[in-house]
Amino acid sequence: MRITKHRKKFTLILSLVSFFFLIGCSEVEKKLNDTQSLNTVCPIIESKSNYLLENPRNISEAQKLISAKSNSSQYRNQILNFSLAQLYLSPHSTNLNSHTLFFAKINGKEIFINSIPDETYEFSFIAALNELAQQLKKPISLKSRLNLVEKNISEYVYASRSLEEFIKNNQAQLFKSKPLKKMYFRGAQGIRENELFRRLDYLKDYNLLKRKASPTKNKTNLTSAHLFTRDNYSCSFDSKVFNADIMILKKPEKAYHNIFSHYKDKNNYIIGVTSSVPKVDNSINEFLFQKSNNDSYTAACMTKDQRNHSIFLFMNGITYNAQVLNRLINSHSQVTNAKDFMDTKRSLMLTNPKRKVSEIYGINRVKDNKEAQYYIPSLGRLTILEQGEFLSTFNDPRNKQLKCN
Repeated sequence: MRITKHRKKFTLILSLVSFFFLIGCSEVEKKLNDTQSLNTVCPIIESKSNYLLENPRNISEAQKLISAKSNSSQYRNQILNFSLAQLYLSPHSTNLNSHTLFFAKINGKEIFINSIPDETYEFSFIAALNELAQQLKKPISLKSRLNLVEKNISEYVYASRSLEEFIKNNQAQLFKSKPLKKMYFRGAQGIRENELFRRLDYLKDYNLLKRKASPTKNKTNLTSAHLFTRDNYSCSFDSKVFNADIMILKKPEKAYHNIFSHYKDKNNYIIGVTSSVPKVDNSINEFLFQKSNNDSYTAACMTKDQRNHSIFLFMNGITYNAQVLNRLINSHSQVTNAKDFMDTKRSLMLTNPKRKVSEIYGINRVKDNKEAQYYIPSLGRLTILEQGEFLSTFNDPRNKQLKCN
């Protein structure tokens, strides 16, 4: 995509953006004005499927767990097993203590679960799954479900782009760990996207992992079933907190996110979102655990468009995902379609001094205030799911460079 007419302008933008990421936006003193790239929208690709996984090549594995002709009772069991299978398909972004969100609907009954780890070895993902099983009235021992999943999915599964990125970012530490090196490397080369890697074996180390799990007196307090409702939106966060625009930007730790879903019809589906900052030092054998104070949780909102299609918005990629998503939904009192959200310029208000950080790309749907305004390539990463006849997925076309994906 062509960004500017003149090389000098491109060099100026690139220099300022690089400067932003090196020293933080609080010290950026120059604005990006009069550039051809401002307000440009990126092409949005829509994919339709009943399944959503980090790597679509693993859909054949998910199909072993969910039957297209299942009745209601069977389907409730199957979506629990499908969710549990994420431990094997996305071991870096879905681990036992990942921050976990579940949006589900069974026979028209809506379910929401938000589970946050308080300690390093607290199994917040399993706590969310157990809560979901109770609400679906399908309790079964974890060991039995792990056994069922491991009997059905293949010993080798496909690596995602996100897993490849995790291996590259942590190559030195992973290479020092004999179990992790064996799992994620072929010789000196890390596993790449679409290459097969040996999945984990939870049953083999089940007793070890169970002993390691911390006793959690406050688990009930950290697992919530409450959505905050405002106007046409229901969100995982309280929008009133973020309307004050008092957040201060800080550089987040690299988090990895897994959004997965099976969509049977508008009254029967499961959507799961896990967020993790895996620390190799916290690993047990081949099993990764995130640090307990992950502040890069995925922010989520749901609404309906003019066709009465349910739309789910998931924001991650920066520390204050909720503030960016809150400002985005504030600019859409009426929802026409999912693409409108993706085309909208995202922004963040900062203080000391008060200023606005906006994306270079996108349509500005909010009138500019008098605050100083600065531009960067992208703010967070937005994923949109729209439920119609099929599940439509819209992935963010932005990236951290001066071009579209």
